Amino acid sequence: MKRNLFILIIVLTAICGDTAAQDLKEKVSNYFQLHTAYPQEKLYLHLDKPYYAAGERIYWKGYLVDAVSHIPYTKSNFVYVELINRDDKVISKHKVRREQGDFHGSILLPADIPAGEYYMRAFTQWMLNAGEEYFYYRRLRIGNALDRSIQSAVRYEDSSREGYCTAIIRFTDETNKPLSGIQVQSWLTVMRKKAERYSRRTNAQGEISFDIPLAEKQDRERAIEITFKDDLYNYDKTFYVPLLGDRKKEFALSFFPEGGDLLDGSRQRVAFKAQRKDGHSCEIHGFLLDEAGDTITRIRTEHDGMGVFTLLPAAGQKYRVKASLDSVIYREFTLPEVKTEGRQLSVTHRKGIIQYNILKASQEQWNDTLYLVGHTRGHLTVFLPLTSDRASGRFRETELSEGLTELLLANSSGTVLSRRLVFVVPEELVNLDMNPFPELPERRKLVEIPLRFTDLQGTPVQGVFSVSLTDKSLVIPDTLSGNIRSDILLTSDLKGYIENPGYYFLKRDARTEYNTDLLMLTHGWTRFRHDNIAELPTIQIDYFMEGGQTVTGKATTMFGGKAKGCPVALMAPSQGISATTYTDEEGNFVFDGIEYRDTVTFVAQARSQAGLSTVFLRVDSLPYFSPHNPFPVIAEEDRKFQEYDNMVRNAYLSEGGMQVVRLNEVTITASKRDANAFSSVYGGLADYRATGEELRRFGGSTGYDILMRVPGVRVSGDLITLSGQTRAPLFLIDEMRFEGEDAVESLRGLDANDIKSIEIVKSVSAGFLGPEASAGAILIMLNTGAEVKAKASPGLTVFTTQGYNKAVEFYHPVYETLEQISNQKSDVRSTIYWNPALNTDADGKAVIRFYTPDNLVKPHLIMEGITAGGYLMRFER
Repeated sequence: MKRNLFILIIVLTAICGDTAAQDLKEKVSNYFQLHTAYPQEKLYLHLDKPYYAAGERIYWKGYLVDAVSHIPYTKSNFVYVELINRDDKVISKHKVRREQGDFHGSILLPADIPAGEYYMRAFTQWMLNAGEEYFYYRRLRIGNALDRSIQSAVRYEDSSREGYCTAIIRFTDETNKPLSGIQVQSWLTVMRKKAERYSRRTNAQGEISFDIPLAEKQDRERAIEITFKDDLYNYDKTFYVPLLGDRKKEFALSFFPEGGDLLDGSRQRVAFKAQRKDGHSCEIHGFLLDEAGDTITRIRTEHDGMGVFTLLPAAGQKYRVKASLDSVIYREFTLPEVKTEGRQLSVTHRKGIIQYNILKASQEQWNDTLYLVGHTRGHLTVFLPLTSDRASGRFRETELSEGLTELLLANSSGTVLSRRLVFVVPEELVNLDMNPFPELPERRKLVEIPLRFTDLQGTPVQGVFSVSLTDKSLVIPDTLSGNIRSDILLTSDLKGYIENPGYYFLKRDARTEYNTDLLMLTHGWTRFRHDNIAELPTIQIDYFMEGGQTVTGKATTMFGGKAKGCPVALMAPSQGISATTYTDEEGNFVFDGIEYRDTVTFVAQARSQAGLSTVFLRVDSLPYFSPHNPFPVIAEEDRKFQEYDNMVRNAYLSEGGMQVVRLNEVTITASKRDANAFSSVYGGLADYRATGEELRRFGGSTGYDILMRVPGVRVSGDLITLSGQTRAPLFLIDEMRFEGEDAVESLRGLDANDIKSIEIVKSVSAGFLGPEASAGAILIMLNTGAEVKAKASPGLTVFTTQGYNKAVEFYHPVYETLEQISNQKSDVRSTIYWNPALNTDADGKAVIRFYTPDNLVKPHLIMEGITAGGYLMRFER
């Protein structure tokens, strides 16, 4: 077993009683103890399979652990799980309560969900303190073979116009018959803002075409939105524009001198990473050149766009790299400036040995003592004084904890001069004793698979596992993507996108170790950022651990003072909730331990100590971080995914599901749709617009809830702002102006179903609305007959909040009787077995039981889990 704590201390025998070093060590220990005393959380979701289709459920198991020890025990009892589309719109949001120590749930994919790229985001309320960079993210592909009544495809061809290409979009029905004579409106959008409009009618081949520029934007930022303007068909779709023309050969090259800077006269390694414009890595080769253009060395990427070369920098020299994808077009990139002063850290991690060395620039004087300090997830692991005559050394990686360790070079005042990351891959400490999969019997037969878990000494291991058994002929496992080990040990401690994180855990060989160190060299941002480790950090906590559901807020007097000792009543008649409390000296009130599910509307009422309704209430709400897709665009659908999509379609229809048909409602007289039907009179100024139907997919029940999910809008309590602004925008609700608290109260009382559209106008365009809109404007149009509710009366407020969702259990068909076996209803499954909570007994044993489906399967088993001590387990058979 690896030791949980290993502190390297070299006693300087030549100097007795080095009090300065001891004082600094004590300060550093206090610094990191404060970090570990302030608990942080990590969240990981195990899904039953890597991709899905319309009509299915996404089943998931949540592992919530302490961010330092990885022990699966925290005080948070609720997690939030969201499904978000490529446009960063929340499609579905769930709040799930811990049940019997576990989190698990599911997300139903509607039959009309558009096929494409999605991602999941999950977090706890406590994780809001660390920031959205450390939420859990997972990319998903979702297909939809149910929506076949209209099919469309786009292709791009060369245009006669310089700097343009021609987009050709073809529309057919389910039988592949061209849809001719359809009026189609198309918009080219850049950064989700409409840039250019095209109106075309499909020809005899069902095609429309128009020229689009070869833009400088990334492909994720450009799209073609099309809408049918037709009396019979109702259809819209978004095509995301890929890299076009020569932009396919464009890439960026970033340089990462080990330790931070290029130091004059000090030979050092320089790592680099090559990425295409679409965010994916690419393989390049080229030359490192000096200022005179002479070649110093050849360079080449070695793994996922990463590589490294060695350089002896010279002061005053400017270095550059000429690199190419295809040996035809070369691009030049400039290295950072060479520094003549500075000391920094160099590390070599090979064959389980970590060697360190301090590099010094030519003009740097070294007369003081430096310190090598290391921590693993905020837990102090290394403290080592260094001098100019003792500037290098080594130690074994077995003396460190598994996962990410940050090595810091600090001076005697605790200022960090340089940093370097190293990664220790976990050892295999648990064995799974499982017989090879038996040849599965005929359809609808019971299969039992015994399992036994032991440690290296043969002692039984107890734990709770999530188990997924899929059909390998339909669901292709992705061994390179994230898993419980890669997410909790690696990506959860690093900011930014890590490509193929599962790769670093597949093998324990020299090549994998080398490539892992390349990742450490090119990725310097960690969960813990340290500038001075001798000064206690200021830790700001804005959100509490959600052990139970609470309602909090503040009561004020009519003149804004603190309403002390006032009775506050809380009621939710629909769920039989009624409670009373009193405000404290600051006017704050708390209702704790309230049990409610789904979306609930509460009424809160307060009175002064004299019983008068002269008290104003403000109820706190959970702030919402607008989602931002951290993933580059996924590749086009492959044949195997299309086969999977078709299988799900057939199974869904055989079970009575309905196929999607894109027809408008039948009317006696066709009427032309008004292009501005959903727009306010200022709609032409809008930078973003969404209709009520789109907005209701966010899952909110009030206007306030929906604004929390609108891209570019940030909601924090009573303050609503647009991106880049610190002041509140102007609100126009059905052309009526609202500002400040009046706007927030009106939004909280506004039913989401009453909203026809929401338009966002940024500050530049909003100038036409007057000085009140200097921070932008939010325009809300309501459905006919809907009204803006007046601001709540003093002493009374009505608000809506999200409760937890009850988990839907995975359905395992049972075939015990002859009648069940002969049932004509088809049983075709891609996920054969899913259990989010498989418990081992005192002997480390468990059994998987399931009935075989009608389709012949190639079983593929994935089991993940965590022991009580925080050891992460993953087994694949």
